[in-house]
Amino acid sequence: MLGHVWNETGNNYSDAELVRRYRSGDETAFQQLVVRYFLVLKKKAASFVGPDAEADDLFQEALLGLHHAARSYEETGGASFRTYSDICIRNRLISYLRRQRSDKNQAHTCRASMEEADSMPSAPESEPENALIHREALARLEQYLRTSLSDTESRVLALYIDGKSYDEIAGALEISRKSCDNAMQRIRKKLRARLAEQD
Repeated sequence: MLGHVWNETGNNYSDAELVRRYRSGDETAFQQLVVRYFLVLKKKAASFVGPDAEADDLFQEALLGLHHAARSYEETGGASFRTYSDICIRNRLISYLRRQRSDKNQAHTCRASMEEADSMPSAPESEPENALIHREALARLEQYLRTSLSDTESRVLALYIDGKSYDEIAGALEISRKSCDNAMQRIRKKLRARLAEQD
């Protein structure tokens, strides 16, 4: 989890509470979910990148998967929103790759495994257009990160999103694992600060 959203009484908003607020008409609640899950979305999308699947398109599909999760999540279902959204995002990405393969009639390769895809709940092929509105918020967030992260933090984040472990990142950048961990903590702190500004 990237952080917490604080309400007027000082209590943390859980993911489920943000979902309830979003469904009640609070558009900022979904934006807060996006900020909270930003690294998850980026990393998940990056794991599916292939010759005919660009990172930007995959990230958009991951965002739509999160949006579908927020609209369809049921707390009584027995799974946490994090678990449910992970399935929705993954299934959305797999569906996108399958559509691309069908449209172009050629095989696609990606780093992510497509095993067990048939057992996952399917997301609809299309989502309401209001989900795309959040692209602007994401663009602002990415601009914020570009201007607020140090060079080391930017390099650590890029490798992390690419699926590298802390040990692999430390080796690639010739820094200690502790330095890598500290950089990620600073990145998450900056994301939390950004989220607080949007609250």
